Amino acid sequence: MTTDFANLPADITPAAFFAAIAEALKDEPAPANAAPDKLLLHVTGESGGTWAMGFVDGRLAIDQASAANPPLQVTTSIEDFRAFLTGDIRDAVKAKAGNKAAAIDAKQVGKLFRITTKTDQVKQYTGDLQLVVENGATSHKLTLTFGGNAPKPAAPVTTISISLADFLALTGGELNAQAAFFAGKIRLDGDMNLAMGLMAMAMG
Repeated sequence: MTTDFANLPADITPAAFFAAIAEALKDEPAPANAAPDKLLLHVTGESGGTWAMGFVDGRLAIDQASAANPPLQVTTSIEDFRAFLTGDIRDAVKAKAGNKAAAIDAKQVGKLFRITTKTDQVKQYTGDLQLVVENGATSHKLTLTFGGNAPKPAAPVTTISISLADFLALTGGELNAQAAFFAGKIRLDGDMNLAMGLMAMAMG
């Protein structure tokens, strides 16, 4: 059965989500020169766990496991995990997309895992960068950990804060990251070198 990633159930578990992604992308070829390094995603809270994502034998593999010295780790709570996939952030994306919302599929989700095309650049960074998406009185957080160290979501080196509306404009290509920063739409706290270096890599 094909999973409708635009309308996932509100109580979806990380295990069910990653199983659906793995099934949908089982025949998706790896990018050219894909590195063997794994991306780890940690979901904290009830039904959480750690999932390793990477390319094995030319195909994307997702397992509930771990990996030594991963170049990138992503940490979020189960509440924020669902906010991005089934809650207010997902709803805002669908509202902005309008009739195009039905076009959301695993291929789009799969683009998130093609970080291996820049693995060597990612390995140049260390520390925790936390993204805070603000939606009124509610904030949702994702923490990116570079350098293979244990994630420290409670004490990130750098924090990037952005409103939900500006986050959608940024991810939709309607807002330039550099322009948004100088306009005060992106707020940085902590080590600006980490954020600026990653921003330059993303735009390169």
